[in-house]
Amino acid sequence: MTRKANTIREMPKPANGGERADEVRRVIYERALALFETKGFAGTSMNEIASACGVSKPAIYHYFRNKSHLLETLYADITRNFFDAIQNIAFDTGGPEERLRRLIRYQSIYNIDHRRFLTVFWRERHVIEQEDRRNLAEREREFEGWVRKILVDGCAAGIFREVEVDVATFGILGMLSAVHRWSPYVDQSPEAVAETLSDMIVRGLLREPGEGAPVP
Repeated sequence: MTRKANTIREMPKPANGGERADEVRRVIYERALALFETKGFAGTSMNEIASACGVSKPAIYHYFRNKSHLLETLYADITRNFFDAIQNIAFDTGGPEERLRRLIRYQSIYNIDHRRFLTVFWRERHVIEQEDRRNLAEREREFEGWVRKILVDGCAAGIFREVEVDVATFGILGMLSAVHRWSPYVDQSPEAVAETLSDMIVRGLLREPGEGAPVP
């Protein structure tokens, strides 16, 4: 059995330099995240991150200009596929009920799978540089718009009850944004948690039989 590399220096050097760079970043992410969890963002120095990775501090600066950049880049890498998937769900041709269920299930499982990072990120995001925070806020507004679109489509089609869409949007997002915090305390798989949440939220929005149709 091949011994797992403990430091960046011990990592094998593949022919593809790009693959090595990706692997180095992954190691830095993992070691930095472990330090942020135990010592906090402010309490962790770049020297400590470098030491945990088995390299000098200048080697870390080759990949990240500072701790804020490291945290922001980690967020961008982790969420890139997530935002693409959510956008595809929002604009899919399926019905609003089916799209909302898919979105809730996808985000619930994603948040649970990435709960270590999300715990650190939401605790420390105030330290991210102003320009990066502005970019994050713009991305989050897009996300809110995709959820709102599904709700508007469902209300217009008479599938969902007439609700205050902004309240419903932020209520759903607020519920989903907390799932990574409490999911370790329930004896359920991520898939089971996601299914329960999607059923609970969607059932609360569906128009009851005989309930008045929306006014054109």
